[in-house]
Amino acid sequence: MRLAVALGGTDWGRSGIGTYVRAMLPRLTRGLARTGGRLVALGTARDFAAYDPELVGAERAVAPAVVDTPALGASWYLARCGAHARGAGADVLLLPAANRRVALRPGLPTVGVVHDLAQFNVPDKYDRLRTTYVRWLLPKALRSFEALAAVSQATRGDMVSFLSCAPERIHVIPNGVDADRFALGDGAGAAWARERLGLKAPYLLYLSRLEHPGKNHLRLLRAFAASPVREDHQLVLAGADWGAEQLIREELQRLGLQERVRILGYLEDGLIPGLVAGAEALIAVGLCEGFGLPALEAIAAGKPVLAARAGALPEVVGDLGVLCDPLDEQDMAAALTRVVRDEPLAARVRREGPGHARQRSWDRTGDDLLALCRSVGGVR
Repeated sequence: MRLAVALGGTDWGRSGIGTYVRAMLPRLTRGLARTGGRLVALGTARDFAAYDPELVGAERAVAPAVVDTPALGASWYLARCGAHARGAGADVLLLPAANRRVALRPGLPTVGVVHDLAQFNVPDKYDRLRTTYVRWLLPKALRSFEALAAVSQATRGDMVSFLSCAPERIHVIPNGVDADRFALGDGAGAAWARERLGLKAPYLLYLSRLEHPGKNHLRLLRAFAASPVREDHQLVLAGADWGAEQLIREELQRLGLQERVRILGYLEDGLIPGLVAGAEALIAVGLCEGFGLPALEAIAAGKPVLAARAGALPEVVGDLGVLCDPLDEQDMAAALTRVVRDEPLAARVRREGPGHARQRSWDRTGDDLLALCRSVGGVR
């Protein structure tokens, strides 16, 4: 089987979806090779540069550079992606970011992976043009695919509720975690990250792009200001700016938190495991996370998680963290205090977290995704 994997909409590896694609590409390539198959990556020169280490052994079918722009890229995928895949000799098309890029009438069996539908749960997430695309074109395309994969039960439920996708065609294939990178007791990695980033005080880590309102930073800042943990902990915000950094800095100044909150911006991937290992706890309070990969990575490293009682976070975190109402700042403030002060919880996460995470390996995700692609292509 020749499997075409489209790289559009995956943020050139700089997001949770990018992490997913980095994990899937080599595993799909190896899995196909075991039975004489081949992976064909569809993308621009920029896509190929971003994923070059993961594309060893794969063929490449180059798309025009205009595909890198959001509006024109979405249009190209709608109209041309299927033909591009067929021209590369593909038997099956895989769209690993199908909540962002889809193909209309692709002309070959197609599998779409949906990570979240936050745009239906978070008001004002997108402008009018993107909202039209998401509400009208995206559902039409997804309903035409031979199979769909959702990364969580929560996302599957949203696909049924908001897109009217047939439940029997949606396969839940959860994300995985690299348990070797996010390991319990990585003191050396934590010390290295602290030194590189100039972190001295104990800190709580929110690993998320700076996006308003979806990632909920402003409520988190107000909750942190109201919690006693601000006296002996820093709050560290790590992630690329998606238009909210100025709002966040203004709120920091209003609350007088400039000395207690660090904004690190986008960090190279090699720093993340050490940053997680050095944290007292990880925070994940987005209004609608389709999975919440940083939460699983923290649990793998034995760190408790403060998570929103929304989206997929409750199913990812289970009882290895503290849940809060992401719209209630008082509830969030109380949860911040508990996740730091609850020693029995911290001990249980150190004891049970690594085993919990090992049940969700990227190898298992890759095997299940490849099996789904084979099934729609009529290959066993």
